[in-house]
Amino acid sequence: MAGSGDKGLLDELKAMKERMEDLFMSSFEPGTGGKGKPQEPEDWVPMSDIVDSGQELIYSIDLPGVMEHDIQVECKADRLLVSGLRKNDSPEGQAFRVERPCGAFSRVFKFPCPVDEDGIQAEFKKGVLRISVPKSSPECRTHRIEVREVE
Repeated sequence: MAGSGDKGLLDELKAMKERMEDLFMSSFEPGTGGKGKPQEPEDWVPMSDIVDSGQELIYSIDLPGVMEHDIQVECKADRLLVSGLRKNDSPEGQAFRVERPCGAFSRVFKFPCPVDEDGIQAEFKKGVLRISVPKSSPECRTHRIEVREVE
């Protein structure tokens, strides 16, 4: 025989089920990016890799769907600034799912060591921005340190 405590638990489970259904259905709302809320341009942060080759820092930033003329690369003080705009190329109509963000984006990377600002080069190929940043002096190049086991 079910007690009054069981009814409260069943009501809580029913309410939780309804909240989950609402959350699931809101992920299909147009213009929400699958998040159940309107998508904001600052929601888009392009993915990046940074590699230290010893002589230079290499920044690779994924920018699919962005045109070369919509990308800005700047060096200020000890930072690399990358910004731009991906325009909405979706056809008109009711969207059932929106996962590709559009709008303005920006990334700021702090250099881990002094760099040669005049030697920085940027290339854009197949949706990937590659920025080569030469290190400015031998002192900031990577040196391997041996790790010894001690007793």
